[in-house]
Amino acid sequence: MKISKFVKLGALALLATSLCFVGCEVEDDDDSEGAISGSNKNYSINYTNSSSDIYRCWNTTTFKHLGEVVKIQVNSQTSSSKDGNMGFVWDLCQSKDAINNNSKTLGHKDSGYQNFFVVGLQWNEGTPRYYISKYFNVTNLQANNFGAAKIVSTHDEGIVSTDPVEIAVVGWTDLNARDFALDTSGSFTAYVDIYPVYTGSTYGCNKAAHTSDGAGSFVVDIYNADPTATNANLTPKATKTIDPNVTGYTAKPAQNTLAVYANVQPSKTLKGTWYLAKDYAEAETVEE
Repeated sequence: MKISKFVKLGALALLATSLCFVGCEVEDDDDSEGAISGSNKNYSINYTNSSSDIYRCWNTTTFKHLGEVVKIQVNSQTSSSKDGNMGFVWDLCQSKDAINNNSKTLGHKDSGYQNFFVVGLQWNEGTPRYYISKYFNVTNLQANNFGAAKIVSTHDEGIVSTDPVEIAVVGWTDLNARDFALDTSGSFTAYVDIYPVYTGSTYGCNKAAHTSDGAGSFVVDIYNADPTATNANLTPKATKTIDPNVTGYTAKPAQNTLAVYANVQPSKTLKGTWYLAKDYAEAETVEE
Protein backbone atom coordinates (compact mmCIF):
# COMPACT_ATOMS: atom_id res chain seq x y z
CA MET A 1 0.00 0.00 0.00
CA LYS A 2 1.39 3.37 -0.97
CA ILE A 3 1.51 6.46 1.18
CA SER A 4 -1.39 8.90 1.23
CA LYS A 5 -2.77 11.80 3.30
CA PHE A 6 -5.60 14.31 3.83
CA VAL A 7 -5.44 17.53 1.88
CA LYS A 8 -4.86 20.73 3.86
CA LEU A 9 -4.30 23.62 1.51
CA GLY A 10 -2.07 26.62 2.08
CA ALA A 11 -1.36 29.37 -0.44
CA LEU A 12 1.82 29.21 -2.50
CA ALA A 13 2.55 30.86 -5.83
CA LEU A 14 4.80 29.28 -8.41
CA LEU A 15 7.09 30.84 -10.98
CA ALA A 16 6.31 31.31 -14.64
CA THR A 17 7.60 28.64 -16.98
CA SER A 18 8.17 28.43 -20.71
CA LEU A 19 4.78 26.72 -21.05
CA CYS A 20 2.53 28.87 -18.92
CA PHE A 21 2.31 30.66 -15.59
CA VAL A 22 1.48 28.12 -12.93
CA GLY A 23 0.04 29.31 -9.62
CA CYS A 24 -0.36 26.61 -7.05
CA GLU A 25 -1.64 26.06 -3.53
CA VAL A 26 -0.56 23.01 -1.57
CA GLU A 27 -0.96 21.75 1.95
CA ASP A 28 1.68 22.34 4.62
CA ASP A 29 1.54 18.89 6.19
CA ASP A 30 -0.67 16.08 7.39
CA ASP A 31 0.82 14.38 10.42
CA SER A 32 -1.55 14.23 13.38
CA GLU A 33 0.96 12.26 15.48
CA GLY A 34 3.91 14.51 14.71
CA ALA A 35 5.91 11.61 13.31
CA ILE A 36 7.92 13.75 10.87
CA SER A 37 10.08 16.53 12.26
CA GLY A 38 12.42 19.00 10.63
CA SER A 39 12.38 21.85 8.14
CA ASN A 40 14.35 23.43 5.31
CA LYS A 41 16.55 20.62 3.87
CA ASN A 42 16.46 18.14 6.78
CA TYR A 43 13.57 15.92 7.92
CA SER A 44 13.37 12.82 10.08
CA ILE A 45 10.90 10.24 11.36
CA ASN A 46 11.00 8.11 14.52
CA TYR A 47 7.49 6.79 15.05
CA THR A 48 5.95 3.67 16.58
CA ASN A 49 2.53 2.81 15.19
CA SER A 50 0.45 1.21 17.92
CA SER A 51 -2.65 1.19 15.70
CA SER A 52 -3.99 -1.70 13.65
CA ASP A 53 -4.05 0.63 10.62
CA ILE A 54 -1.18 2.01 8.55
CA TYR A 55 -0.15 5.47 9.77
CA ARG A 56 0.47 7.94 6.95
CA CYS A 57 2.27 11.27 7.21
CA TRP A 58 3.35 13.98 4.81
CA ASN A 59 5.25 17.25 5.14
CA THR A 60 5.42 19.78 2.34
CA THR A 61 8.75 21.59 2.13
CA THR A 62 9.00 25.32 1.51
CA PHE A 63 10.90 24.71 -1.74
CA LYS A 64 9.64 25.00 -5.30
CA HIS A 65 12.23 23.45 -7.62
CA LEU A 66 12.48 21.79 -11.03
CA GLY A 67 14.06 18.79 -9.30
CA GLU A 68 16.25 17.67 -6.41
CA VAL A 69 18.86 15.23 -5.19
CA VAL A 70 17.42 13.76 -1.99
CA LYS A 71 19.20 11.38 0.39
CA ILE A 72 16.75 8.94 1.97
CA GLN A 73 17.98 6.77 4.82
CA VAL A 74 15.88 4.07 6.50
CA ASN A 75 17.42 3.24 9.89
CA SER A 76 17.31 0.33 12.36
CA GLN A 77 16.56 -2.36 9.77
CA THR A 78 17.26 -6.10 9.84
CA SER A 79 16.83 -8.95 7.36
CA SER A 80 13.24 -9.35 8.57
CA SER A 81 12.25 -5.66 8.76
CA LYS A 82 9.23 -4.38 6.86
CA ASP A 83 8.40 -1.25 8.80
CA GLY A 84 7.03 1.09 6.15
CA ASN A 85 7.83 3.33 3.18
CA MET A 86 9.75 6.57 2.85
CA GLY A 87 9.59 8.71 -0.22
CA PHE A 88 9.71 12.00 -2.02
CA VAL A 89 7.15 14.08 -3.93
CA TRP A 90 7.82 16.57 -6.72
CA ASP A 91 5.87 18.62 -9.29
CA LEU A 92 3.13 19.05 -6.68
CA CYS A 93 0.39 21.48 -7.74
CA GLN A 94 -3.35 21.93 -7.94
CA SER A 95 -5.21 20.47 -10.88
CA LYS A 96 -6.82 23.81 -11.67
CA ASP A 97 -3.36 25.19 -12.50
CA ALA A 98 -2.24 22.25 -14.58
CA ILE A 99 -1.00 22.69 -18.12
CA ASN A 100 -2.53 21.20 -21.24
CA ASN A 101 -0.60 19.01 -23.66
CA ASN A 102 -1.73 18.35 -27.23
CA SER A 103 -5.16 19.77 -26.33
CA LYS A 104 -5.64 17.09 -23.67
CA THR A 105 -6.60 18.26 -20.18
CA LEU A 106 -4.21 17.22 -17.43
CA GLY A 107 -6.63 17.39 -14.54
CA HIS A 108 -9.99 18.55 -13.26
CA LYS A 109 -10.15 22.36 -13.15
CA ASP A 110 -10.88 22.82 -9.46
CA SER A 111 -8.76 24.24 -6.66
CA GLY A 112 -9.37 21.24 -4.40
CA TYR A 113 -7.70 18.69 -6.67
CA GLN A 114 -3.96 18.01 -6.69
CA ASN A 115 -1.43 16.45 -9.10
CA PHE A 116 2.06 15.15 -8.24
CA PHE A 117 4.82 12.59 -8.82
CA VAL A 118 6.04 10.27 -6.06
CA VAL A 119 9.06 8.00 -5.69
CA GLY A 120 8.86 5.59 -2.76
CA LEU A 121 11.56 3.48 -1.10
CA GLN A 122 11.18 0.48 1.19
CA TRP A 123 13.37 -2.07 2.95
CA ASN A 124 11.24 -5.18 2.45
CA GLU A 125 12.52 -8.11 4.54
CA GLY A 126 16.05 -7.90 3.17
CA THR A 127 15.17 -6.54 -0.27
CA PRO A 128 15.39 -2.80 -1.04
CA ARG A 129 12.83 -1.64 -3.59
CA TYR A 130 11.22 1.44 -5.13
CA TYR A 131 8.25 2.66 -7.17
CA ILE A 132 7.39 5.79 -9.19
CA SER A 133 3.88 7.04 -9.98
CA LYS A 134 2.06 10.18 -11.04
CA TYR A 135 -1.34 11.07 -9.61
CA PHE A 136 -4.10 13.41 -10.79
CA ASN A 137 -7.28 14.81 -9.20
CA VAL A 138 -6.34 13.72 -5.68
CA THR A 139 -8.50 15.03 -2.84
CA ASN A 140 -8.17 12.35 -0.14
CA LEU A 141 -4.51 11.57 0.26
CA GLN A 142 -5.18 9.24 3.19
CA ALA A 143 -7.08 6.87 0.93
CA ASN A 144 -5.48 3.68 -0.33
CA ASN A 145 -3.31 4.57 -3.36
CA PHE A 146 -4.38 8.22 -2.95
CA GLY A 147 -7.90 7.13 -3.89
CA ALA A 148 -6.86 6.30 -7.45
CA ALA A 149 -8.71 3.19 -8.61
CA LYS A 150 -8.27 4.09 -12.29
CA ILE A 151 -4.88 3.67 -13.99
CA VAL A 152 -4.02 5.17 -17.39
CA SER A 153 -0.83 4.76 -19.38
CA THR A 154 -0.14 8.31 -20.62
CA HIS A 155 -1.06 11.91 -19.98
CA ASP A 156 -2.27 12.19 -23.59
CA GLU A 157 -5.25 9.94 -22.88
CA GLY A 158 -6.87 13.03 -21.39
CA ILE A 159 -7.74 13.12 -17.71
CA VAL A 160 -10.86 15.21 -17.42
CA SER A 161 -13.04 13.58 -14.80
CA THR A 162 -13.05 14.39 -11.10
CA ASP A 163 -11.92 10.86 -10.23
CA PRO A 164 -8.38 10.29 -8.93
CA VAL A 165 -6.18 8.69 -11.58
CA GLU A 166 -2.73 7.08 -11.48
CA ILE A 167 -0.04 6.59 -14.07
CA ALA A 168 2.09 3.77 -12.66
CA VAL A 169 5.49 4.73 -14.06
CA VAL A 170 7.45 1.99 -12.24
CA GLY A 171 5.69 -0.58 -10.05
CA TRP A 172 7.43 -1.92 -6.95
CA THR A 173 10.84 -2.94 -8.32
CA ASP A 174 13.71 -4.57 -6.45
CA LEU A 175 17.08 -2.88 -6.14
CA ASN A 176 20.21 -5.03 -5.92
CA ALA A 177 20.57 -5.99 -2.25
CA ARG A 178 24.36 -6.07 -2.59
CA ASP A 179 24.41 -2.49 -3.87
CA PHE A 180 22.10 -1.29 -1.11
CA ALA A 181 23.12 -3.60 1.73
CA LEU A 182 22.57 -2.43 5.29
CA ASP A 183 25.57 -0.70 6.83
CA THR A 184 26.95 -1.61 10.26
CA SER A 185 24.27 0.49 11.96
CA GLY A 186 21.45 -1.26 10.09
CA SER A 187 20.72 1.62 7.71
CA PHE A 188 19.55 1.41 4.10
CA THR A 189 20.56 4.55 2.19
CA ALA A 190 19.70 5.72 -1.32
CA TYR A 191 20.32 8.98 -3.16
CA VAL A 192 17.50 9.85 -5.56
CA ASP A 193 18.35 12.35 -8.32
CA ILE A 194 15.22 13.84 -9.95
CA TYR A 195 15.80 16.27 -12.83
CA PRO A 196 14.11 17.62 -15.97
CA VAL A 197 15.27 17.33 -19.57
CA TYR A 198 14.96 20.42 -21.79
CA THR A 199 17.09 22.49 -24.14
CA GLY A 200 19.97 24.08 -22.27
CA SER A 201 19.38 22.30 -18.98
CA THR A 202 22.45 21.74 -16.81
CA TYR A 203 20.64 19.68 -14.17
CA GLY A 204 21.31 16.05 -13.23
CA CYS A 205 24.44 14.24 -12.06
CA ASN A 206 24.07 11.80 -14.97
CA LYS A 207 22.57 14.31 -17.46
CA ALA A 208 25.01 13.38 -20.25
CA ALA A 209 23.28 10.00 -20.56
CA HIS A 210 19.93 11.68 -21.29
CA THR A 211 20.69 14.34 -23.90
CA SER A 212 18.65 12.46 -26.49
CA ASP A 213 15.57 12.14 -24.27
CA GLY A 214 12.56 14.21 -25.26
CA ALA A 215 12.28 17.75 -23.93
CA GLY A 216 9.78 17.80 -21.08
CA SER A 217 10.92 14.45 -19.67
CA PHE A 218 11.88 13.84 -16.05
CA VAL A 219 14.72 11.48 -15.11
CA VAL A 220 14.88 9.59 -11.82
CA ASP A 221 18.32 8.10 -11.02
CA ILE A 222 18.90 6.09 -7.84
CA TYR A 223 22.41 5.75 -6.38
CA ASN A 224 23.91 3.93 -3.40
CA ALA A 225 26.43 6.74 -2.77
CA ASP A 226 26.43 10.51 -3.01
CA PRO A 227 26.49 11.49 -6.72
CA THR A 228 27.14 15.13 -5.81
CA ALA A 229 30.46 14.38 -4.09
CA THR A 230 33.57 15.83 -5.68
CA ASN A 231 34.79 13.63 -8.55
CA ALA A 232 32.06 11.08 -7.76
CA ASN A 233 31.36 10.09 -11.42
CA LEU A 234 28.94 7.38 -10.33
CA THR A 235 26.66 5.19 -12.42
CA PRO A 236 23.04 4.98 -11.20
CA LYS A 237 21.97 1.62 -9.81
CA ALA A 238 18.50 2.24 -11.21
CA THR A 239 17.26 4.84 -13.68
CA LYS A 240 13.95 5.79 -15.28
CA THR A 241 13.15 8.40 -17.91
CA ILE A 242 9.57 9.64 -17.56
CA ASP A 243 8.48 10.63 -21.05
CA PRO A 244 6.58 13.80 -22.02
CA ASN A 245 3.41 11.79 -22.65
CA VAL A 246 3.42 11.12 -18.90
CA THR A 247 4.81 14.41 -17.56
CA GLY A 248 2.56 16.56 -19.74
CA TYR A 249 5.45 18.93 -20.49
CA THR A 250 7.06 19.59 -23.86
CA ALA A 251 9.78 22.00 -22.68
CA LYS A 252 11.10 23.24 -19.34
CA PRO A 253 8.63 22.05 -16.65
CA ALA A 254 6.96 24.12 -13.98
CA GLN A 255 9.02 24.87 -10.88
CA ASN A 256 6.62 23.21 -8.46
CA THR A 257 6.57 22.17 -4.81
CA LEU A 258 8.53 19.35 -3.10
CA ALA A 259 7.38 17.18 -0.17
CA VAL A 260 8.50 14.23 1.98
CA TYR A 261 6.24 11.40 3.10
CA ALA A 262 6.19 8.12 4.99
CA ASN A 263 3.86 5.36 6.02
CA VAL A 264 4.33 3.11 9.04
CA GLN A 265 2.95 -0.42 9.19
CA PRO A 266 0.79 -1.50 12.18
CA SER A 267 2.78 -2.40 15.32
CA LYS A 268 6.04 -1.26 13.64
CA THR A 269 8.56 1.50 14.28
CA LEU A 270 9.93 3.47 11.35
CA LYS A 271 13.10 5.51 11.75
CA GLY A 272 14.78 7.45 8.98
CA THR A 273 15.90 10.75 7.52
CA TRP A 274 15.55 12.85 4.38
CA TYR A 275 18.18 15.34 3.28
CA LEU A 276 17.72 17.63 0.27
CA ALA A 277 21.26 17.52 -1.03
CA LYS A 278 21.15 19.52 -4.27
CA ASP A 279 18.56 21.97 -5.55
CA TYR A 280 17.55 22.25 -9.19
CA ALA A 281 16.00 25.72 -9.22
CA GLU A 282 16.20 28.67 -11.56
CA ALA A 283 16.50 30.78 -8.42
CA GLU A 284 16.39 29.96 -4.73
CA THR A 285 12.63 29.83 -4.28
CA VAL A 286 11.59 29.48 -0.66
CA GLU A 287 8.32 30.30 1.08
CA GLU A 288 8.78 31.48 4.66
